[in-house]
Amino acid sequence: MKNLAVVMFVLLFGACMASANVYFYTDQALFETLYPGLTTEDYSNTNVPPNSSDSNMWPFDSFTDNDCFSPDDIVEGIAIDNLEGNENVVLVPPLMGVTSVAVGPNEFEDNAVYSFSIPVNVFGIEIVMPVVSGFVDIEVFGIGGSLGTSLSIGSLEGVFWGVYSDYDITRIEFRESTTNGELFSNAQFGAFSALDNTTWGSIKNSF
Repeated sequence: MKNLAVVMFVLLFGACMASANVYFYTDQALFETLYPGLTTEDYSNTNVPPNSSDSNMWPFDSFTDNDCFSPDDIVEGIAIDNLEGNENVVLVPPLMGVTSVAVGPNEFEDNAVYSFSIPVNVFGIEIVMPVVSGFVDIEVFGIGGSLGTSLSIGSLEGVFWGVYSDYDITRIEFRESTTNGELFSNAQFGAFSALDNTTWGSIKNSF
């Protein structure tokens, strides 16, 4: 009976996850109006000097201790890593024309994943592609599986993409369909309730 109860819980939880409200944003001003006060990480505390780059294994998070970042250089609760398990890179302006510190997979053909160790249901990022603009397939995951998919682009200047979910987000995978090399700048994240909005219907899809 105990096993049956566990199975029923998993099935019910999965059904709830399937009906989660997930909203994607391309309008950064709207996103920041709807979700004020998010934690931000611009990666500006990097150990890499201006107009240069460096790469290293392992995720970039608050525990990172290498030539790219020292412990606590990155705020707690967020991590970026290479989905293929290879090195991650840091590009510091004005190298290759980037205007903000950009991080992501070192190999152009590799993909990226953001993960969270604290409750997060709102996330925004600028997707940077220094060489040539291209498309990125994005999938958002919660503890019960996929919460939804989205499509964005990246460019040298950075293209904003954001998401809100009724359920906590555990990770977000970014997979490009070409080998343009996706990087990321100016992450924003936090836990936010729909009840925190003061206007009915203010939670909406900006597409």
